[in-house]
This record gives sequence, structure tokens and C-alpha cells, in this order.
Amino acid sequence: MNFKLLSLIKVSALVVSSVFLVGCLDEEKKLDLEDVRAEIEGLEYDKERTQKFIDSAKAKLAELKKVESDLERAEEIGEELVGVTGSLEKVKGTVDELKASMEESLSGFEDYQAKYRAKVRKEIVGKNVDLSETKGDDYKAVRVLSVNPLEIRIYRSSGPQSVPLSEIPKEIREMLQMSEEEAESHLAKQREDAKLRAERYKEWKEGLADRQSEAAQKAIAKRLRDIQTEIETIEKNINLRLLKIQDLKSRASQWERDFSLAQSDKRREKALRYSQMYRDKAQKLTDLSSDGHLVIARLRSEEEDLKGMQTPEN
Repeated sequence: MNFKLLSLIKVSALVVSSVFLVGCLDEEKKLDLEDVRAEIEGLEYDKERTQKFIDSAKAKLAELKKVESDLERAEEIGEELVGVTGSLEKVKGTVDELKASMEESLSGFEDYQAKYRAKVRKEIVGKNVDLSETKGDDYKAVRVLSVNPLEIRIYRSSGPQSVPLSEIPKEIREMLQMSEEEAESHLAKQREDAKLRAERYKEWKEGLADRQSEAAQKAIAKRLRDIQTEIETIEKNINLRLLKIQDLKSRASQWERDFSLAQSDKRREKALRYSQMYRDKAQKLTDLSSDGHLVIARLRSEEEDLKGMQTPEN
């Protein structure tokens, strides 16, 4: 009995120990499983991070490849741009050369045109022209005395007169290369010259406004002497021209008498030609004398102004 009880106790103890041992093993297994699970979760987290890093690296690598491609393209574009710039410089140089050549040609043409214009206008002086288209039959054959951009000076039986540009037939204007543009340019230059002379004279007069100034009075006296000398010179030239005009008219009259007495057409033609030549020369000198009288009138007016500025001597 005691032996059985003892055996039962031993068996019970053994069972309890086994249960405890199994419980301990189960507990250890649970702990191991939790560790494995945690490690697996850590690995899963690391895998996600690694995948994100890989994806980010791939994106940056793609961007770097695009940048590299853009840089290569930029270098190609730069090389192309250098070539285009060189071509543009060559084109620009060619254009500049053409421009210079055109300007030189235009300048040469303008010089030629000016010389030709002066030539035809000089050659027509002394010849007869037909202005009947614009002036009537009385102007069918009139002699040309001079030509300028504004008018033609002609000679008729009634004397010399001017025909303005607007009354000159188109054919004659074209032959003499007369135009409204040239006439306006000529007028503008005349106005500018007149304005400049007036301004200079005004400045000169204003500079002498102080009549008490000794220097001003000396300048007035000097200018008056210069004016007197200039007037005397012009009058002397006018008197010399007058003698020359009388001589030319006398020669013209002699040829006109010879014309009336001539027996042959050749002699009459020669007499008429020489008569007209001497009349034309006389008329040119008369025109110069008329201009001289205008200059004298201007100088006399200036002289009166200066005399009024002089201080009376005590």
C-alpha cells in the first residue's frame, strides 16, 4: 500500500514536471515565434525602404540621363549657333560691301548727272527754243540767255525776261533736267543763305549797340570805309561794263546793217549769227550791272544804318 502510494506520488510528480516542462517549452516557442515575427516585420520594413530608395534612385538616374542628353543637345546647338553666327557675319559683310558699292555708284551717278545737267544748260545758252506750247505763238523762237533751277532767262524783241519753271514746256524741262525738287532745294538754299546773312548782320549790329564804346565806333568807321571801297569798286566795274556794252551793241548794229545789205543767204546768216552773239554778250553784261546796282543799294542801306549808330563828334 505504501509502495503504491509512493509510486503514485512519483508518477504524479513526473506528470506535473512534464506538464511544467511542456509549458515552459511552449512559452519559449511563443517567444521565439514572436522574435521571428518581429524580425520578419523588420525585414518587410527594410524591404519597403529599400524599394523606395531604389525607385528614387531610378528616378534620379532618369533625370541625370535627361540632363546629360540635354547637355549633349546644348553642345550641338552651340556648335550650330557658332556656324550660324559665322554665316551671319559673312552675310553682314557682304551686305555692307553691297551697300558701300551702291552708295559709291549712286554718288558717281549723281556727279555724272550734275555734270551733264550743267553741260546741257550751258550749251543751250544763245540758242533758240520754242515756248509756244505754254506761252503762245509769240514765244515760238526765243533766245536763251541763262538757265537756273527756277527759270529760264530769254531775249525777245521787247527785251530780256524770265520764264518760270511752271511755264516751261515739259519737253524742254526734261531736256534741261529741271524739276520741282531741284527748284525747291534751290529756293531753300537761297532762304537759308539769306537767313544766315541776316543773322550775321544782326549779330554784328547788336555787337555795336553800345555807341559809347570806342572799339564799337572804330568798328563802325572801318565798316563804313569798307562799304565805300566796295561801292567804288562795283561802280568802277559797272562803268567798265557800260563801255563794253556800248562796244558790243555797236558791233551788233554793224552786223545788222551788214545783214540788210548782204546779197547772199550765207552772208545774211553769218551777219544774223554775229549780231545775235554780240547782243547776247551785251545783255549778259547788262544783267551783271543790274546785279551790281542791287548790291550797291543794299550797301547804301547798311551805310545809313551805321551812320545812325555813330556818336556825333564834339
